[in-house]
Amino acid sequence: MKIVVVGSINMDYVLKTEALPKLGETISAKSFTTVFGGKGANQAVAAARLGAEVIMIGAVGDDGIGVELRDNLDREGIHTEGVHSVEGASGVAMINVADNGDNTIVVYPGANANLGIDWVKQHEALIKSADCLMVQLEIPMDTVMEAVKVAAQNNVKVIFNPAPAKTFPDEIFQYVDVITPNETELMKISGKEDIIEGARELITRGANSVVVTLGEQGSMFVDQENSYKAGSFKVNAIDSTAAGDAFNAALAIKMIESDDMESALRFSNAVGALVTTKLGAQTSLPYKNELDQFLK
Repeated sequence: MKIVVVGSINMDYVLKTEALPKLGETISAKSFTTVFGGKGANQAVAAARLGAEVIMIGAVGDDGIGVELRDNLDREGIHTEGVHSVEGASGVAMINVADNGDNTIVVYPGANANLGIDWVKQHEALIKSADCLMVQLEIPMDTVMEAVKVAAQNNVKVIFNPAPAKTFPDEIFQYVDVITPNETELMKISGKEDIIEGARELITRGANSVVVTLGEQGSMFVDQENSYKAGSFKVNAIDSTAAGDAFNAALAIKMIESDDMESALRFSNAVGALVTTKLGAQTSLPYKNELDQFLK
């Protein structure tokens, strides 16, 4: 199976704290780590570790960080011919993680903001060759739209992860098989506090189907006719960073394999739960053998 990810590539700087700082508060961190991240790259690495052939389309800066980011994708076995090196700084994220697993994230897009439509057009053949395309919102909206259009016109399945939550045109729904917000993103996008009402609002706007990630409560699927919830797996969670990204990667794999969404949600919930047991973004993404052992 082949998955193409069009999205962000970042370096994450992670601070472990007892609790998250309040507004105006200065606190001391218990530890500091540098971790490869970016929602696009996270999803690409997660899919590769779960056994998919993965192609990354994204951008890094012409700085030392950019070299490290590309080398990391190469080590993970991801095809990087679609990774563009642009002038300036690479994307970075500053992440605070509390002892209870809660986190706050501030992202500087850097090179990701310069991932333009022309670069996607140059690599249309990569998208056309895929079984599934994954996109998020840490790159320009016009670029996301171009990618999903190419995919839809070539019968490539599309997963749209609307994170971080921001305004996007309803036109995107006609090119997308499933949109995958978390609870907070769904509320911001739909204007509804109730999960079912929020998902139905997106269906009204044109979404084919909605999968809502619910953290420790699992996930929910909603389409024109059905809705059902898949429960979570009980784990000792220490950091939720990249759990949603891993969930999306797992969902892409299962959507390629079959149309059984209930099974897909359970599988994806397991992957997301396993991620929360480790600190960091890509450092926490499980390999297929780890997942198989966990499911046993």
